[in-house]
Amino acid sequence: MQCLPQRSRAAAVTAAAALLLPGCASWSAAPSTLAPDPAALELGAIERGPSLRGLCAVSADVCWATGSGPTVALTTDGGASWRDVTPRSIQGEDPALDVRDVHARDAVRAWIMCAGPGGASRILRTDDGGASWAVEHRETDPASFLDGFDFDDAERAVVYGDPLADGRFRVLLRDPVTARWRAAPSTPVALSSGEAAFAASGTGIRLEGARTVFVTGANDGTARALIGEDRAASWSSATIPMPAPKPASGAFSLALDGEGRGVVVGGDFTARERGGVVCAAFSEDGGTTWTAPTVGPRGQRAGSCALGRGVFLATGQTGTDISRDGGRTWEPFSDEGFHCVDRAADGSLWFAGHRGRVARLR
Repeated sequence: MQCLPQRSRAAAVTAAAALLLPGCASWSAAPSTLAPDPAALELGAIERGPSLRGLCAVSADVCWATGSGPTVALTTDGGASWRDVTPRSIQGEDPALDVRDVHARDAVRAWIMCAGPGGASRILRTDDGGASWAVEHRETDPASFLDGFDFDDAERAVVYGDPLADGRFRVLLRDPVTARWRAAPSTPVALSSGEAAFAASGTGIRLEGARTVFVTGANDGTARALIGEDRAASWSSATIPMPAPKPASGAFSLALDGEGRGVVVGGDFTARERGGVVCAAFSEDGGTTWTAPTVGPRGQRAGSCALGRGVFLATGQTGTDISRDGGRTWEPFSDEGFHCVDRAADGSLWFAGHRGRVARLR
């Protein structure tokens, strides 16, 4: 669901100098010792930058960020400079076109997902660091709207989108051999109240081996987790204790740590300052069941990531919060807010958000 406001693309790569410079904070190898420190992020901003909602942290040096304009930006020097690698094929289209998600193997190979109605929803791939792009998939149904994707290490992937005319969510799987995206063997049925997903930070869906989990909202009830087993051969659902009234409330982001723990964060995008237990939930069984926290984030949160050992981060426009106990309680991490957060394999944390703002925390 395209519920988040669009921003015009102004100086997409002037974001190179204007996107935030990296911070210098550090923590020990044990994530549980990470200390909240508002001064950990060294900030900067530009007046008219793209709204960044897609992020893939490869390392402390390499990161991809995407967003409105449309915009695709790449840094290979830890954020000191950024290159505009937006595909030429989409630069001349409607400036409202948004690149809502990105996945990268390194500084050379990456995939991006454009969100929009019908054919505006597509997936492109680069094998040369953004110098050229090829379309791997493009939607043809005018009712289609893709929301996000997730990859595993073997370049197997899943993408999901809002329900089509048949009332079922759109789910496609990528074959790593043929590089083709095909409809999943089965797809979950949306609630008749108008349930949808949010193209927020690209983290509303997670792929773990043969298992897919994605979260929803905007159904005038409560949010749900939809769980696909055996590579989407069958689906089940789990209620998330998070109110999901239309048009912009529910679960926005899902983080799983691979050890059974997980959190969902969200809230009401039209009331971003409204926080509390209605903005999060946690799971101890990989997303099969969900419980409301004792203390929730301070506001609506659109992005999250797992740090390990039960530590999770959640960020939104009104600030960033941390949970050290598997999502049961949340506390302030920083008053600086972003749309998305991602953790690289080397432990580096990257953030991206409003007006082209990006930060790195090592």
